[in-house]
Amino acid sequence: MAKEVEKKSFTMADFAKKLNREYGNNNLVIKSDVVPVYQRLSSGMMGMDYPLYGGVPYGRLMVFAGLEHSGKTTAACAVLAAYQRENPNKVCVYVDVEHSLDIRFQALMNGIDLDRLYYISPEGMSGEQILEMILELEETDDIGLIVLDSIPALVPQNVMENEFSKDMGMRGNMAKGLHKFCPTMCDKLARNGNIMIMINQVRVAGTTFTGAAIYKEPGGDAPRYYASVKVRFGKRVFMKGGDEIKGDDGEGADGFRLKFKITKNKTCACNRGGGFATFRYETGADTINDLIDVALQFDFIKRLNNVTYALVNLSTGEIITDSETGETLQGKKAYLIDYLHTHDSFREKYLTMIKEFISASNDRSVLDKEALREIEAEEDAIERPQEDAAKRKILLEGE
Repeated sequence: MAKEVEKKSFTMADFAKKLNREYGNNNLVIKSDVVPVYQRLSSGMMGMDYPLYGGVPYGRLMVFAGLEHSGKTTAACAVLAAYQRENPNKVCVYVDVEHSLDIRFQALMNGIDLDRLYYISPEGMSGEQILEMILELEETDDIGLIVLDSIPALVPQNVMENEFSKDMGMRGNMAKGLHKFCPTMCDKLARNGNIMIMINQVRVAGTTFTGAAIYKEPGGDAPRYYASVKVRFGKRVFMKGGDEIKGDDGEGADGFRLKFKITKNKTCACNRGGGFATFRYETGADTINDLIDVALQFDFIKRLNNVTYALVNLSTGEIITDSETGETLQGKKAYLIDYLHTHDSFREKYLTMIKEFISASNDRSVLDKEALREIEAEEDAIERPQEDAAKRKILLEGE
């Protein structure tokens, strides 16, 4: 009788060690206690940080998408400036493929340190060459954040080599380059703990028989598939003081407000709807006005009547009293804005209190329902060729 050969044990733990030896450590996570907790970069604007559960995640690819003049570039520059403040030993790169960024205006609006920003406006480079350059940039030791503006401006090599009349839809080939670029870049970002923001323009592709617009997002499916976070920007509105003003011409406005919805978030729940960020032409991000508007959404500031507001103690529900003058902190919105601007210590304490309180809220949007519906309608109207073809196949098979 043949002697049975004892089979050598080879467990998952053994396989993990083998995998990590061959491909580097931490390729296979085998215990829940070593799953990483996402670090986040706060923009400093509560209306932007709240729906992102504290801010932009490090080590991830993000997509900012929206129609023209919706504020994608301004929002990307706000994140870039916040990164510079939090990471003084790192540099940022802005790849302006559109050749349209007014960098000094954005520096004024967001407080960008131009000495720690590498601005690249590539000329004569194909889309593939630009993407390859970005992959090489990510390997440098002091890089921290990269902005690509924008996906539709990338021109494939085969288009550059042909006459415009012979384009024949070859721009679609850029989707192949992005499909190769995105997973490689995601791997590098995760390994280095860096951030990349890709800006994409939503464009009108046509209309339905009812006259409703049909939209498209250039670049194929790879950017939205591989992005950990996708932010969809809606129509920006003009501001005067603490109020939105109607009209598209911006007459009399001293600033504007960006409105957006988080349509994808793989780093946390995606149930806080959307948010907003207010900017003034002369002073940049208006964090105080946004703080008040977020506080109003959660009843941390009470609206006593049509024009009077009051700061409320979150623990007792009572109107807060100024410790120096004994006055109750209530009045017009402009009064509260001025008070918070001029009382730094109180503002920081109140801001911390609000952040701690709303961190437990998981299903509330600080963006109004009407703006959310408008953005959702535009997002739902985007053409998805592969998904639409799959749906048609299912319908045909079911007949």
